[in-house]
Amino acid sequence: MRQLHPEVWVVDDEEINRILARAYLERLGWEVREFANSDDVLRCLKQARPLAMLLDVRMPGLPGDELVRQIRSLFPQDAIRIVGYTAHCMEDALLPVMAAGFDQVLIKPVSFQQMANALPLKALS
Repeated sequence: MRQLHPEVWVVDDEEINRILARAYLERLGWEVREFANSDDVLRCLKQARPLAMLLDVRMPGLPGDELVRQIRSLFPQDAIRIVGYTAHCMEDALLPVMAAGFDQVLIKPVSFQQMANALPLKALS
C-alpha cells in the first residue's frame, strides 16, 4: 500500500469550479492538485494517492460517480475521503449518487462553510 499524500485532488471539467474549490481548500490549509478529467486522475493514481478528493459528479467522458466506483474497487485498502459535488442533482436524489461510493455529496454552489465541513484538513490528516 502506497502512502497517502497530504493533498486534495479537485476533479472538475469546468475551470471556474476548480478555481473556486482551490481557493476554499487552500484557505483551509490543503495542498491542491487540479484535474479536468477522470482519465488523468486514474493515470496519477498509479503513482500517488491523495488524502482526499473533490469530484464533480457529472463530467463528460467518465463521470465522477463512475470514477469513485473505480477508485473504491482499485484501491479498497486506501482510506481516501471522496466528496462529490454537483449542480445537477436535487437533494432528494442523492441516495443513488452516494451509493457510488462517495463519503459525502455537496450541491453546487458550495459555500466555504460547506467545504470546511466536508473536507476538514485537521480531522483527516
